[in-house]
Amino acid sequence: MRVLVPLISKKEADEKFVERVATKAKEIILLLVVDTEAMSGQFGFAAGEIAQANALMQQVKNAVGRKRKTCEDIIEWGNTARKIEHLAQLRGVDKICLVKQDNQFFKKLLQDMRKKLPKIEIEVVKLEEEK
Repeated sequence: MRVLVPLISKKEADEKFVERVATKAKEIILLLVVDTEAMSGQFGFAAGEIAQANALMQQVKNAVGRKRKTCEDIIEWGNTARKIEHLAQLRGVDKICLVKQDNQFFKKLLQDMRKKLPKIEIEVVKLEEEK
């Protein structure tokens, strides 16, 4: 199974999330979209956060490597939703895994993906809130 993991919540390096993604996956594609129109700090990565984004991508890649799964990382510039949709179609992914977020941008992204990518399974993983 080929799984696409867009790095949009900044929590994708969480052990529980990586474990969930790696289960049944043969290949994992990490997608980092530098979206200059994204709301900085709340959804996706803005241009000024590239170093932080690269560090997160490396953390996730290392965690996936420990699970002995093939992992590829891709950095794209542009609109987050469009880049996810295009890459999912180009790479023929079977599943997209996302960390659940409670904001309007995430809800809209999820709604759009389910509409535009009806044949791809979309899994939203809820992480426990830190107290």
